[in-house]
Amino acid sequence: MSPVIQPITPTRLAFVCSSLAAGRDGVGDYTRRLAAEFVRQGSPSVVVALNDLDVPKPLLEWQETDGTAISVLRLPGSMTWSGRIEAAREWLSDFGPDWISLQLVPFGFHPKGLCFEMGKRLASLKPRIGWHLMIHELWLGLGENSPVKHRLWGALQRRIVLDLVRRLQPRIIHTQAEPYQIVLSREKIAASILPLFSNIPRADVDGWDSQLKPLITEATGRQQNRNELYLAGVLGRVHPEWSAELAVNTLLPLVERSKKRLVLVFHGNNNLTPAAVRVLKEKLQGRAVVLVTGERSPLEISGILQALDLGLATSPRQNIQKSGSIAAMIEHGLPILVTRDDWRLRGWDSVPAVSFKLFTPGEFSSLKTLPTRDSRPPRDSGVKQVALRMLAALNPGLPSNGSNRFVKKDLIFTANGH
Repeated sequence: MSPVIQPITPTRLAFVCSSLAAGRDGVGDYTRRLAAEFVRQGSPSVVVALNDLDVPKPLLEWQETDGTAISVLRLPGSMTWSGRIEAAREWLSDFGPDWISLQLVPFGFHPKGLCFEMGKRLASLKPRIGWHLMIHELWLGLGENSPVKHRLWGALQRRIVLDLVRRLQPRIIHTQAEPYQIVLSREKIAASILPLFSNIPRADVDGWDSQLKPLITEATGRQQNRNELYLAGVLGRVHPEWSAELAVNTLLPLVERSKKRLVLVFHGNNNLTPAAVRVLKEKLQGRAVVLVTGERSPLEISGILQALDLGLATSPRQNIQKSGSIAAMIEHGLPILVTRDDWRLRGWDSVPAVSFKLFTPGEFSSLKTLPTRDSRPPRDSGVKQVALRMLAALNPGLPSNGSNRFVKKDLIFTANGH
């Protein structure tokens, strides 16, 4: 008997995050892209921001990402919490979600991450609706060498998070990092890994001719042959613990043996002051050209990422899975050098398993030739793959077979309803 083919019953999702200021809040950008992908997959979705510091009063608007418009409600942090919850409850009631997905970053809801009574407030939004919880950040003080101040601070944050889980009773919990999964398991909370996708969509643009070539010409005083350069890039914030000199010392021997000149490219919204850039250029003079492109549009950043040869991680190796910058590098096929291993979860000596080219200094130094970029990113790294994986988790009776087709006995349908 031929299988019965039917469209999927749409899953209506309401996402809750702290802010939806485009380009200024990483989790907000992530949430907007994820909600848009659910819409493209046939599942109506909306987003409510409960602590948006960039709007003076409640704002109901459409925000567009990847060509898809999403209905969002932005509630300012200046409102009372009771006012925000009441406004969100009324709006969500009109939408009628099947699930509410909380994108949790404690610091997004309070300047010190001490969002007391958050669980009680959120539980009153839609008490009979299934909750999904995506944990982007846990609490402070988890590292082996965390200062006492952070451990005490983190103890308060831990109580808040555990109370939130107790009150919401989420049916599905995800996190993007194995260390967080380990911490939650110690609290008897089962969480699955949902990989972080890039907030920078891969675009069909040329970042070399339009952006990097003019800057390198200006920095060196002459036009450079692209084939004679090795471009290594840092995207976004530069963690103060990261050493540019260590990265250069690791790269330079193989770069010079390959008859190339090393160029460090700092692009995106970073925290480098003009004085810090001057010091860096002085330290690396004669060994590497230093370029700082500054803030760019997602389209321009995609072009730069495609022009690079290597990505440089400024995060420690154990936390590599929670870096949006690394996710962008992965989606653009870059091999990545991670020089930091100075943060370790207490009681856990492993490092996360990754599906991309990740090199420690020792591994890079042992290479015979410079690593090349991949023409295709890992299959699980894009927003579509992540959305489909989450959709399968929200519909446990319809397990995913690893593609965008879900199968259940005689019922076959695709996630976009075809």
